[in-house]
Amino acid sequence: MSISLIPKFAAFVCFAALIGAAVSDFRTREIADRYPIGLGLGFLVLAPFSGLGLAEIGAHALAGLAMLGLGFALFSLGWMGGADGKLAAACALLLGPATTPYFLALTAIFGGALALATLIFRAVPLSQGLRGARWARLLHAPGRGIPYGVAVSAAAIATLPRAPWLGG
Repeated sequence: MSISLIPKFAAFVCFAALIGAAVSDFRTREIADRYPIGLGLGFLVLAPFSGLGLAEIGAHALAGLAMLGLGFALFSLGWMGGADGKLAAACALLLGPATTPYFLALTAIFGGALALATLIFRAVPLSQGLRGARWARLLHAPGRGIPYGVAVSAAAIATLPRAPWLGG
């Protein structure tokens, strides 16, 4: 593969993994470890070929570790699921320290919109047609939480074009 195609290939793989994580979280309230692990490994394998130096890769790794710590803190407070925190950490690794604040702002905005939409959905009785859909029952059930991986993935997808190693 031509070196000039590596950022495009990496972006495609990242988008696919993020969409997979979002769909999985929405449908089942679970995000398989393969998504954040795949994103992290993909970055570590492809970043050196896309022009990032060792110091830049290290900065990305620190951003990911910082986000992992924040994710653990939010999980311990009951504000975020553990898989959501791992996914956010993998996204911070991909995006690096310069782009992660933008990602966090979008995650908060998308998460707030998702929370509001979920509250509205739960305020309306579940229609007969949706009662058979597992995703609808999970989303409608009070106390089941919010599929925050959807907001994390959407924010990462919106932010990825700004990532330096992907040409941002």
